[in-house]
Amino acid sequence: MAKIPEFKTKEEERKFWASHSSADYWDDTEECDDTFKRPKLKSVSLKLDPAMLEKIKVIAHKRGLSYNALIRYLLSKGIEKELKGT
Repeated sequence: MAKIPEFKTKEEERKFWASHSSADYWDDTEECDDTFKRPKLKSVSLKLDPAMLEKIKVIAHKRGLSYNALIRYLLSKGIEKELKGT
């Protein structure tokens, strides 16, 4: 049975998992009870050009996302970019 090594850095761990299968280490794992809570979202009304919305829906579909999730993602990236001043 293979044992998961101790990693000194995240980079070391990334390199390890890039060349090893987690299936080989299944017996060395244990179930955890971590819970990931999504932040509560607030609804807003936003008017978009219908052609723009269709483009957003096409991109979202290609990425396997809902168009609402894609809009939130794009807004988040734009806001971060503005805050950085670039």
